[in-house]
Amino acid sequence: MAQGETGTIVGRVEPLSAVRAAMVGSGAAGRASIMVSGEAGIGKTSLLRAAVAAAGAEGAVVGWGTCWQGRGAPGFWPWMRAFGDIAREVGETEARAAAGVDTDLLSVLVRELGPAGDEVAYSDGDTDTRRLLLLEAAVRWLENLAGERRVVVVLDDLQWADPSTLDLLEYAIGAHRPVGLTIVGSHRHDDFEPETGERLARLDSQVEHIHLTGLSIAETEDLLATVTDADTARALAADMHRRTGGHPLFTKELARLATTQEDDLPVVVTAAVARRLESVPANTRRSLDVASVVGNRILTDVVGAVVGRTPREVAADLGPAVDAGLVRAAHDGEFRFTHDLFREVLYREMEASRRPILHGAVGDALVDRVERGFPVVPGDIAGHLVQGLEAGDPTRALSWCRRAARDERSRSAFREAAAHLRRLRHAVAAAGSELDPATHVEVLMEEADNRARSGDPDAARALLRDAAARAPDPVCRAEVALAVQRLGSKFAAPRGQVISQLEEALAGVLGIEPVAEARVTAALAREWQHSVAGDRARAGPLSERALELGRRSGDDRTLLECLLARHDTLWRPGTGAQRAELGREIAEVGARLGDTDRYAEGLLLEANGLLESGSPRFRPVLERWFNVLSERGEPHDRYMIETRRAALALLEGDTDRAHELIWSAADLGEAIHEPDTGNVLMSQRVALARARRDPGELRTLGEDAVSWWTGAPLLAHAVAAGAMAEAGDTRRARQEVNMVSEAGGWRHEDSYLASVLVSHLAEAAVALDDVELSRSLLEVVEPLIGGCGMNGAMVAFAGPFAHTAGILAAVLGDGDKARSWLEQATRMARDVGAVVWEERSRRALDDLDRHRGESGAAPSPTDGADIARLQRRGRVWTLTWGSEQASVPHVKGLADLAALLSNPGRDIPALELAGGLAAGEGSSGELADRQALAAYRRRLDELDSEIDEAESDADLARVDSLRDEREQLLGEVRRVTGLGGRLRIDGAVPAERARKAVSARIRDAIRRLGGVAPLTAAHLDRSIRTGTRCAYRPEPDDGPTRWEVTPNGT
Repeated sequence: MAQGETGTIVGRVEPLSAVRAAMVGSGAAGRASIMVSGEAGIGKTSLLRAAVAAAGAEGAVVGWGTCWQGRGAPGFWPWMRAFGDIAREVGETEARAAAGVDTDLLSVLVRELGPAGDEVAYSDGDTDTRRLLLLEAAVRWLENLAGERRVVVVLDDLQWADPSTLDLLEYAIGAHRPVGLTIVGSHRHDDFEPETGERLARLDSQVEHIHLTGLSIAETEDLLATVTDADTARALAADMHRRTGGHPLFTKELARLATTQEDDLPVVVTAAVARRLESVPANTRRSLDVASVVGNRILTDVVGAVVGRTPREVAADLGPAVDAGLVRAAHDGEFRFTHDLFREVLYREMEASRRPILHGAVGDALVDRVERGFPVVPGDIAGHLVQGLEAGDPTRALSWCRRAARDERSRSAFREAAAHLRRLRHAVAAAGSELDPATHVEVLMEEADNRARSGDPDAARALLRDAAARAPDPVCRAEVALAVQRLGSKFAAPRGQVISQLEEALAGVLGIEPVAEARVTAALAREWQHSVAGDRARAGPLSERALELGRRSGDDRTLLECLLARHDTLWRPGTGAQRAELGREIAEVGARLGDTDRYAEGLLLEANGLLESGSPRFRPVLERWFNVLSERGEPHDRYMIETRRAALALLEGDTDRAHELIWSAADLGEAIHEPDTGNVLMSQRVALARARRDPGELRTLGEDAVSWWTGAPLLAHAVAAGAMAEAGDTRRARQEVNMVSEAGGWRHEDSYLASVLVSHLAEAAVALDDVELSRSLLEVVEPLIGGCGMNGAMVAFAGPFAHTAGILAAVLGDGDKARSWLEQATRMARDVGAVVWEERSRRALDDLDRHRGESGAAPSPTDGADIARLQRRGRVWTLTWGSEQASVPHVKGLADLAALLSNPGRDIPALELAGGLAAGEGSSGELADRQALAAYRRRLDELDSEIDEAESDADLARVDSLRDEREQLLGEVRRVTGLGGRLRIDGAVPAERARKAVSARIRDAIRRLGGVAPLTAAHLDRSIRTGTRCAYRPEPDDGPTRWEVTPNGT
């Protein structure tokens, strides 16, 4: 490796020892990070070269990257150079094996892994996650390689590092996997931009930091002895140290000049370069001038193209420069400046009028290099062409700047992408030229998009204002307005301004440009839909018009925007079937375009609409969505999968699994800066608390909802009202209901949140026996009885509207309607597999039976003794609870119930109830083969069609028969498949197997009791909590709650 060559190191014994120890010791002692700082020429690079040589001699794999001072280098540039060294040293096979599934992603940084695409498509919201994935993959690649050997990464001249390089450096230093990895950086401590300086100071504080200062007098003498004789070194040492402060580079330059002039240090270096140049021929000087424009790495073919010489002739021309110490020849045949300060001096002394000419010529030569098949970073070409604009054509610079920006975007280096476009605009203005107006607007919009993605929305808005002012025609103004709307949807912006700009744009293209008219109309519809409630009515007609235009446009991308706008404007309770159809079409169009994001979005929206309409067909659609995101596997995808699996677990009553997934997803969402993490977490916590029915959890949840949803007071106080009511705190429930009225009243909410509000307010109305509120709520709910409520897109199920209508009708004294609607809710919940809601509706039916005094009251569960009894004699259990007495045969679930009833309020691990289920117990491999599962699903599809046909024929008996068959099949499918619809393998850990086994046993026992003691079974169903820990927690007024249990009576 060129950077690993050895040289004479003077006066750096302790720093060299420390760096060597970090490099050599990383294999045995884990990873290490070290930073070396000091002024230019102080010896940082020489120190690192010597340490690298020692590490290489001991078998370490070393990668070296030097940051580029010029403006053309791409983001992650030094990492790319270092990664290239490492990949070439370990070989392609091992490099690709270490990359694994990240190979394609890493190819933008490690070119030796294979070609990378010129551009990566981005959708709103994926910027942080894609960048995180790239950083994670890069560090994981290094760690995988460092598992068997020491790997050393050296990043030199970090004072010139781009932001992306520092991002990856911080990420690598912060990782903690114990492998033989050493990260070494160096930087000038007094020559950087303020932001870079702050980041370097923070990095210095996190790692072992070595700051190099000047040599002592004795060390200066030793250094002088390497370039002159010992007597001269002794004679000059004190004075040289006084004049240079022990600066190694300047000391050596002064020693070579053998002078004692009193000029400042930069002048000394300039003089040294000038003296050396006096001895080189004209051809050498001409090549050096061009090389100072090219960069520290001298490309002989590029220099030759500019000066009219062949690469071999240029190499010969550089021979005298090598002899003069200005240039060094590396072992790979390349030439580099001995020190970048020499290159800087050459460049500064060049006539200013000559620089743009040479930059343009170098840019042209680099383009030719690309056309000959050699790799050149687009940003390098763009930088030269931009600096050569005074003497060149802006068209070529424009093309390469946009290409360079796309290249930076492919690495998520958005600030660098924006910088290419900004430099282009400034250079065009400085050259007294101008871009075509439409092109200028396009450049401004591209730059704004990159600035927004880099986290600077204010700068993006300013650029879009400039673009709007420059837009030369209505279509161009429409594009700017759409860019403003996209920016506003991601970063909060005054909606009135966005709407005003969209309306002005629409007026300009109305009837003139159908595609632009469709896109602007769709955007305007979405803005009105998300505006205040009083303005939302304007969204519907606009979305209908947009969809009509979109279908006529012949452009799938435009059609997608119009379909999404129409879906958003319809997103309210009672429109599930319509939106499911729109979601299906969105997925189809996304698939035609090859747009995975839109395809997945369409599937999710279709599944959500189907579930809202009460159709079990949501499951196969959701399964396809799971598969699409699982195959891609990006951090955002993993977050979406976990949150929706949590929603399914809540739907199916698996509260322990739901709790685990909810908090795991929240942690991931925070790590990747997912913007909606907090709202999703709160929504799922609400559903979890309602499922677990723990009074303490419900009270906490109610208070948290009010604290969190400060921007949505109707939602916050409605949720709090329902939570307090279910917790038994009617005083607080009343307060929260009143707060809903003070916040404007629940009737003003007509979005999808209305289903959540109504569901929670209904619980409060029931607990408060509030007839007026119940009547008002029922007026809204009754037209929706055929569907279900959802919070968000498959975030949390809010239950069948028939359930809400049933409990409200009970408050109003209409027992017949209450029973009918609750029975309907039970069936709907069972159809979609909503175990929690099926149980809620059954409990409501039980309550209805207990309180129907007008038609002959059912026996009260409190009649009789206030002590309940459960005794076992042989194979028979006898129980007494209130007025009920019954005997049932022994099953394991009754023994579990006995243990819980003997310890009211105590959490007992399911593993304990299961008797420490052995690791292999119950394992039976696959619970059903895939062929049988496919047959089940085919029959389910057939049954759906047959049920529809029977309902059309009003053949009620056949409908009931088909539904019974369908329910049995659904039960079997659920038994043998997991959350994602995959074939279930019974290979869980003991605790998980115990949870499933004990929960099933207890449910079976309660079901058996229901046939002979329904009131007792209903009480136990309300009071028993199952999961990894089980408990008996009855309500105080729910009949006898003190039990005498005799598990082994005689």
